[in-house]
Formats: sequence, C-alpha cells, structure tokens
Amino acid sequence: MLSTKLTALIVDDEHSGRSSLKILLNKNCYYLFEKIVTASALDQAIEIVKQQHFNICFLDINLNNQSGFDLIPHLANDTKVVFVTAYSEFAIKAIKENAFDYLLKPINPAEFKLCVDRYEKEILADSDAIKKYLHIKDQGETIPIPLDEIVFLQAEGAYSKIYLIKNREYITAKTLKSMTDVLGKDFIRIHKSYIINKTMIKSFKKNSLTTIHNTCLPVSRVGAKELSLHF
Repeated sequence: MLSTKLTALIVDDEHSGRSSLKILLNKNCYYLFEKIVTASALDQAIEIVKQQHFNICFLDINLNNQSGFDLIPHLANDTKVVFVTAYSEFAIKAIKENAFDYLLKPINPAEFKLCVDRYEKEILADSDAIKKYLHIKDQGETIPIPLDEIVFLQAEGAYSKIYLIKNREYITAKTLKSMTDVLGKDFIRIHKSYIINKTMIKSFKKNSLTTIHNTCLPVSRVGAKELSLHF
C-alpha cells in the first residue's frame, strides 16, 4: 500500500463554481485528497495537466465559449472525470466519454456526496494508490486514522481502544466486529478482545503474541488458527 493521497482538479470558469466544489470536497472527503487544484479556463487547465497527474477532474462543460470536452484528450487515461454543468443535454456525450458522473448545477450536496462516496469505494477497492483509513468520531468530529499506523485494537466493553505507533491512542464507540471489514486483510482477530495489525507482529507462540513495540497480547485457540493462516 502506497502512502500517497489523491489529487483533484476543478475546472470552472466561474469563481463561485470552483469555490463551491472545493468546499464540498473539503467537507465530504478532506482526508482523501492531498491537493486540490483549480483552473478557470481551458488553456490553463491544459497547461496544468501537462505538469501534474490528477486522479479525478471535476469539469465544467461551458468554459468561456470553449468546451470542457476538449480537455479530455489531455488527461491521463486513469483520471476519472465528473462533469459539472448547468446543462443536461450533454449527458449522452459525457457517457460516450466514459464520464464517472454527471452533476447538474446548482449542485445538490446529497448527490455530490453520493458521487464522491462511490468514487472512494471504487478507488479503495481497485487500487492501492492511496493510504487507507479507519474513521472514528470524537466530540462530533471525524478523525481519519491511517490503517498502517494502527498497532492493535482492544475491546473495552461497549468501546474499543485503538493503539497507534508513537504511543498514540484513541477510544471509539465502535465494536471490534463492526470495524473488521474496514480494517481489511492485514488485521487478524487473535482473541475476542484483540485485533492485531500483522505488520506489527514481532513474534508469537501458542497463547501469546509480542508486537514490534514489545507489548504482549493474549492469543486464543481460535486466534492461533487465524495466525497460522497468515504465517
């Protein structure tokens, strides 16, 4: 898994269009994008994509009497394109250009969220190009925790404690079971109360395990069988 995040390009000739899209991206998936670049004209966008690769492009179609479709040949083959326009009549052409989505202005925030949620699921399922995260809530805020920084998780009643590298800890109201699918194949349930990141294992035996930070954890009989499937 690579640790780089994604880059997004917003192309819109109206300042309000660029600003609203950037706000929506920062609100719905700030943890996903390392950089959000904006362009106000077709020529500017062409020059930008010559210099940098983008994972996704939010593209207006009418750009000061020029067509956003003319940017498509300059984009990388793996760049997903979401057309953002006030005109519905270009939808068929957008489909022919293999558009990832087609959003009508004014943008409906719920539809935008569906779009970026679908994009996140697709990129996480099909690529290792971004760092993956476990999201927890803390005092009304969402905290994205990089999976590759988690050492192990411990059940504590209705809560779970998440131990990270550099002696950091979080407590969440999620159960270990509810987080299993999100954690993925690199995490092993070694005990009813513990899940370990297998990259953080220093050694193990029949009924115990030692992390690379020399923390000793119990291993159940079922957990021992799970470990044997990985090592």
